[in-house]
Amino acid sequence: MTPDQPDGLARLFLASARRTPDRAAIRDADGCWTYAEVARAASALAGRIAAAGVAPGDRVGVMAARRAGGPVAILAVLWSGAAYVPVDPEWPAERRAAVLRDARVRLLLAVDTARETPDEVPRLDLTTTAVLTPADPGDAAPAAPRPRPEPGAAYVMFTSGSTGTPKGVEVRSASAAGLVTSVASLIGMGEDSVFVAMSSFAFDISVFDMFAPWTAGGELVVVTDVQILANQVGPLLDAPGRQVFTQTTPTVLAHLLDAGLQVPSSTVLLLAGERLRRSLVARVTHLRQVWNLYGPTETTIYATAHACLPLDPDDPEPDLPIGTAVNDAELEIRPLSGTRPDAGELVVGELVVGGPGVALGYFGRPDLTAERFPDGGTRYATGDLVRCRADGLLVHAGRLDRQVKIRGNRVELDEVETALADLVGHGRVAVRVDTHRVLGPHLAAYVGDSPCDAPALRRGLSGRLPAYMVPTRIHQVPEIPTTSSGKTDHRALRAPDDDGTGEEDAVLDTVAKLWEQHLGAPAAPDANFYAAGGGPAAARRIAEGLRQTHATGVDAALVLRHPVLADLAAAVTARVREPRPRG
Repeated sequence: MTPDQPDGLARLFLASARRTPDRAAIRDADGCWTYAEVARAASALAGRIAAAGVAPGDRVGVMAARRAGGPVAILAVLWSGAAYVPVDPEWPAERRAAVLRDARVRLLLAVDTARETPDEVPRLDLTTTAVLTPADPGDAAPAAPRPRPEPGAAYVMFTSGSTGTPKGVEVRSASAAGLVTSVASLIGMGEDSVFVAMSSFAFDISVFDMFAPWTAGGELVVVTDVQILANQVGPLLDAPGRQVFTQTTPTVLAHLLDAGLQVPSSTVLLLAGERLRRSLVARVTHLRQVWNLYGPTETTIYATAHACLPLDPDDPEPDLPIGTAVNDAELEIRPLSGTRPDAGELVVGELVVGGPGVALGYFGRPDLTAERFPDGGTRYATGDLVRCRADGLLVHAGRLDRQVKIRGNRVELDEVETALADLVGHGRVAVRVDTHRVLGPHLAAYVGDSPCDAPALRRGLSGRLPAYMVPTRIHQVPEIPTTSSGKTDHRALRAPDDDGTGEEDAVLDTVAKLWEQHLGAPAAPDANFYAAGGGPAAARRIAEGLRQTHATGVDAALVLRHPVLADLAAAVTARVREPRPRG
């Protein structure tokens, strides 16, 4: 990309707009807009961004609800020559402020949301209607996208940080455009494609969700959080005569299927963000195709892909391969220190990725960039262990560090531990991933020595961390075990026998079952009663079910006061443990 070239993603959209101006470009629950309408809207908003003093190469925050205005605002930022910084409205205010500060944004676009942001950040409040209906659209063609200077970043995507604070991955415009073009072609997208987008705009796979259909001249359908929680995605996937694509994480797919989602056979399903189990894909073998996609944010969305269907009945492995390279990615398996595989042995080691998808690095963090981007920044050391099978396909085999995935979200356990230690006032804390038979993998925290108020700690962490990073359980333990070198021994952590874990398990089981029965929404620790469409009637039914099962004084008011599933389970557990009056 030379200094006089406009943003690659914006150019891809504009090419489709010129080719098929009257085709539908984007749709949400409230409307549908053509390529010509979106082009005029993005061009007009880009003009407002420039008029606000934003220069090419600057960064603009985009905090948007899941409606059509969000993707169009992102397109407008790129059109203006700036890089966008997505800010999830559901993040705690402290995290929103930290991301805006660390990215040094010049302007924030707040679209369909009133969530507060720091006063020192200039803010432009918009709605989808305002974005897509410019004050004076006129008949003139949209202005050309503005060029941006090298190195040409399209976006800065913040991820969980091992140092205790999130870090912003700066991704080249050319890298994003190349990845979107190559993978859209690989999976067979065309002008008849419909892409049903379910990902948060602050999750990097959303870049593909938005721009893959726009690159192919297809239609982007933006799904609201409520539609996902209420399992209303099925009808959106039913578009007779058209190619329908959708992308999510394996955990979300499993929850939706458990809650009754019927996926039409014509659907092409993209799964990313987590290891993919064969047993899950076995539930959707009727689909046209299922793709397993892998790639850290630092390698621009995806580095590998694997077409999962048909499943090989003779393959005994429980995890499906992550496949082979996409977008000309250069893959190297770096053997673990001190190991040299003999001839004929399967290679296992850290995956190092080079090629056009490697990000610029961590914005404003040259120290971290130098650590993780070797060879002058031309490659990225992923920290992911992979194994190369005899057929040449790669399989994910774990991590070298303490990075984990919770429902597809990247979590550095050190960041959670740092926040927890700050709240309790000492460093005798530990966090790891535990598994529950109903809620699946979740974060469990352990606090040594001092008495801890678990609900209060959860509330405190909720004010600092995204919901998926808040531990579902917090245990008080006499001490935090250590290894011979003095480091925390996370494998040796044990919940006390008398901390009511068995009782809590029973309550979690009941809450999860009643949640799915009366709300029709998947049970996840951070699932929200109101977002799932809950109201007084559903609260009364859930409370009645809890009273019958646990013989405790739970009423609808308790459910309404604790809308997050994990908080509700903790509150009910506390009621169950209350001493009962003698009669």
